[in-house]
Amino acid sequence: MNNQSAKPYERVQLFSGGGARFGYYLGSYAALVAHDLKPDVIVGTCGGSLSAYLVNLAPDPKDLQALMCSRELYRAITAIRHVAPAEANKRLRLRYMTQALTRWRLSRQVSNRQKQQEADNYERLLDELQQLAMFRIDNEGQWLDELSHFSPKHSHNSFNTAVPEIAIIASRLYQAPNQPGNQTPTADSSVYDEFKLQELLFAPPRLAVSEHFEQMLNSPAHMFADGRIHQSVNVVKQWAFDSAVRASMADMYYLPPTHIETLGWCLGGVINLTPIELACQLGQTVFAETKAGYDSWLAAPAIQRVFGFDPNERLAQVHGYESAEILSLADSAAIKHQVNQLHWLPFADNGQQLAGQHVQKRFNIRQMTVELIHSDYDGFVQQMQAQWQYGYQRTTDYIQQHGL
Repeated sequence: MNNQSAKPYERVQLFSGGGARFGYYLGSYAALVAHDLKPDVIVGTCGGSLSAYLVNLAPDPKDLQALMCSRELYRAITAIRHVAPAEANKRLRLRYMTQALTRWRLSRQVSNRQKQQEADNYERLLDELQQLAMFRIDNEGQWLDELSHFSPKHSHNSFNTAVPEIAIIASRLYQAPNQPGNQTPTADSSVYDEFKLQELLFAPPRLAVSEHFEQMLNSPAHMFADGRIHQSVNVVKQWAFDSAVRASMADMYYLPPTHIETLGWCLGGVINLTPIELACQLGQTVFAETKAGYDSWLAAPAIQRVFGFDPNERLAQVHGYESAEILSLADSAAIKHQVNQLHWLPFADNGQQLAGQHVQKRFNIRQMTVELIHSDYDGFVQQMQAQWQYGYQRTTDYIQQHGL
């Protein structure tokens, strides 16, 4: 898809990660709406997938802000909790700490990392991801049900309430066939020792009816871990928000994998956290975000351990995407103009700017557990409003500075 007419959407916005600070995406979306730049499609990953779902429920910014500060959302967020000491025996807690140190050590030593990957198998990795996840969701089967019943109050107003289409990124773990020539992964493969991972795209309606688009999608992480990540993206055309959001948020060692009958065990969206290539295929104008690097103690080793690539190498590729395209397409003024519609919103400092304005994590050295500290409802509303304001103001400043 290299020409403008082939792109199914005019404007795309990425909600790429966010974690407990997912609210700044909602403020950013509201700023785009206020400046007549409302996205036609939103691509959500990890915590951003929850934000995308909230926009789907309440596309009017007034309704969206009400939903963001609602008790329904508060109950959904506080349903995410740490594993209590009574639920995890001492041996399991020690195993978590030992595994975290092992991941860090292996991420520093390429030769040992390769040996570890060679020794991995499907059952061992799945057990590790299920048993060592730090957090759980209460009443998981009905986790988002209360949100789904949210009824917008302002949809009858003059605001154009056309809902942006939503795409969600996740990944899945599957057992790789070991017969030569059989390269197509299936959810019901027979048991094999080797495991593979594949990027998932829960496709929006306009793509779901396309017969050719899925053949043009390749997973960017494949080039960093071609022995572990399948080259093609699995495009899911029939899906429900609750399962897609849960799959996208199931990042390793945070939430356990979740099972979807037609796909198998699904992991989080970190396999392609900032899907800039997909966004540029989807639309003429793309609003993405700059991101801070992954820490070298926990996040980067965890991604290296499971997905087999250095996430900071991928992040460098993402941030260099615009300049690489301009260089390769420099002979075409029309395409240069097209490339220039890629807008990087300055959110890389959200961790510093929103310090304390989100769910807190605390390491309990006596219990050897990582605890989640939820605020009361009033504190939650304050946090959400701070996140909204940060996203709104940063996006507004960018729009004004660039004359959009």
